[in-house]
Amino acid sequence: MPAVTSLSMPACTVPAFPDCPAVPVPAGDWEHIPDGSAREVAARLAAHGYALLEGSAVPGPGVAAILAGALGLGDAFTPPQYRSRAYVDGGGVTRITADASTTPHPAFGQATGQDLHADGTLQRIGEIKTTLMLCARPASSGGDSLLFNAAGAFAALLNADPAAAAALTAPEVLIRTSNLPDSHGQAAVGPAFAIADGRVLSRYSVTGTDRYDPSAVASPAALDRALAFLAAAARPGTGYYTALTLAAGQALVLANDTISHGRTPYADSPAAPRLLYRVLFTTRCNAAEAAA
Repeated sequence: MPAVTSLSMPACTVPAFPDCPAVPVPAGDWEHIPDGSAREVAARLAAHGYALLEGSAVPGPGVAAILAGALGLGDAFTPPQYRSRAYVDGGGVTRITADASTTPHPAFGQATGQDLHADGTLQRIGEIKTTLMLCARPASSGGDSLLFNAAGAFAALLNADPAAAAALTAPEVLIRTSNLPDSHGQAAVGPAFAIADGRVLSRYSVTGTDRYDPSAVASPAALDRALAFLAAAARPGTGYYTALTLAAGQALVLANDTISHGRTPYADSPAAPRLLYRVLFTTRCNAAEAAA
């Protein structure tokens, strides 16, 4: 995708965060999700980039396929580097916990925080469109989900400083490196943002394994301005940032190609460690796709 060089482009569809998280969408017992709830989730994804659901029972990993069917997401996508891992089952469901009895991912198996990122470290921009997270057990304290409307902040940057925005669309500006123990430093190079079909696509990530290369852009100073702008936008009170704590029986559906997410550190109960199930999809909700 070409870098942005001017403002002469179609108006982009960018989600807007509400002032506070909306009341969760009811999901019943997770076995039979009401059609109205599925439509409401799709509408919230289109409007805000995320939706929170709440069921009457604690979800197991099998709920992911039921919810995906109700939302029209199709089959789960497992990135190649996650296949045959002990913490990923045959349905593409990743078990996220600090329980030492499993073989953990470096980020999944620790109670430390995670900086903002897009899921799919080695996937191309826009490939993983939807992330689903189901909470079976919350942490004793902490573990808040941090959400950053990266696409919205980029649109604001594009209006305020087009040259800075252009730096983030350079084809080789963002280098993301896998930190799996046997990945041998495998990396993916690409833009941090792109515009396609009137939508802003994002893979904005600022973890310890993400790097922005000043040699990939015409103006390193413009890149510095861009990164500073986004860092300032990814803070409470800006309208681009929100946080929520998933309770047992809740699920978060996230537009991964629009919203970057992270996590605060947490403390676990040894008898009942925090447990989430995560599933990735290369599709959006049917209704959300039509509205976008």
